[in-house]
Amino acid sequence: MKNCSAYWSLVLLFLYYTIDRWMPLGRWNGNYHWPVHNDQFWMDVFVCSALVVFIFCFRLNLRAGMIACVALLSLWVYFHLRVWWLPYFRGVSPRGIAFHEQFLAKTQIFPRYGNHIPPDAEHTFIDVFVFPAFVLCLIATVRSFVKSRKPPA
Repeated sequence: MKNCSAYWSLVLLFLYYTIDRWMPLGRWNGNYHWPVHNDQFWMDVFVCSALVVFIFCFRLNLRAGMIACVALLSLWVYFHLRVWWLPYFRGVSPRGIAFHEQFLAKTQIFPRYGNHIPPDAEHTFIDVFVFPAFVLCLIATVRSFVKSRKPPA
């Protein structure tokens, strides 16, 4: 199968994201019982649906879908870097403290020091799947175009 690594990275991202957003995992995602309270229901439906479409795009080597996937994953990476990782390394502005402190009751992996508030474990592990998926999908997309431009021998 072409794009095997990209395909499986998207499958793993889909599985983790779906379980994380729709299962009660206690302190991990802040949901302790059924039905799960999901304050971003429609966005999660969109993300899961898009991931399923992108999985098939990489499975079938559909370039338009592959480009759309890379574009949306790049936005996801940008958003997580901007919202979670840059504030952790640089420190959270006084305006952003309230947003970040609402996640402190969830499972934490990294330590907090001063106004350097880490992303919770839930978002850290989303990034463990999103960042590699972005890189692998980008590489597979570029390769699909490079291979098609080679003149026949």
